[in-house]
Amino acid sequence: MIKIIVESSHDATLIEDAVDNWPVRIVNDVERLPGDDDVECLILGSRARNLARWVGPLGKIKRDWAGVPIIVVTDSEPEVALQLSGIKVSAVVWFEDLQSELGPAIRAARGVDHILRLAGEIEESTLPPSLRSALAHGLRVATDRPIRRVRKLASVVGSSPVTLSQQFRESVGGRTTLARFLRALVILRGHQLRSSGLGWDRVAGELRVSRQTLHRQSKEWPGRRLGPLAAMSRGQLLARFVSDFVRPLLADRTD
Repeated sequence: MIKIIVESSHDATLIEDAVDNWPVRIVNDVERLPGDDDVECLILGSRARNLARWVGPLGKIKRDWAGVPIIVVTDSEPEVALQLSGIKVSAVVWFEDLQSELGPAIRAARGVDHILRLAGEIEESTLPPSLRSALAHGLRVATDRPIRRVRKLASVVGSSPVTLSQQFRESVGGRTTLARFLRALVILRGHQLRSSGLGWDRVAGELRVSRQTLHRQSKEWPGRRLGPLAAMSRGQLLARFVSDFVRPLLADRTD
């Protein structure tokens, strides 16, 4: 699903016609942006004269939809670069180039793993430097072999496990812990392996944990046994991960 945030029905039609065959949903009021789990890309269509007023809302959208690529469609005007300097987006496409450029921009944005985009957004945040480095590293390696222990993560980035744990807890306002964050990454990777066709015993072996451990950790987060966990879509699980772990980390810390 691609969500298109626009200021006019005319621009909505222009963008929708250039989106190829992806399913889309038009949103006219950003305050009512629906919280679906299957959003693969967000497109903001705004004329250059109105773009400055979107900088603040775009920052909130990036926090609320962490890891989801954002493409801005606007006019080819000199002031655009300055207006967007305070917020990083996946791509900027000019209205006059929609038909030729929007499709490739969407494909390029969707080609980057959601977890890797989260790592990049963590690195761009104002979290404490040691925590920022540790979380970005943990996210990146979680696309293959997640780090399961805080002590191990701390040793890799040359920090103290106590310091990292304290900084994490303070950054999320005590809502969760770094150890739970790492266990959730194990579940995300396990779910991905299971979705590729592996059985749970094989998945556990790939993650170097027992099936019983995987079952226990899945009941802890996201609160499901392995069977119901496998029935979740990746989009649903990623949205839950962002809501429970990433959004609290980024809240009020990014532009």
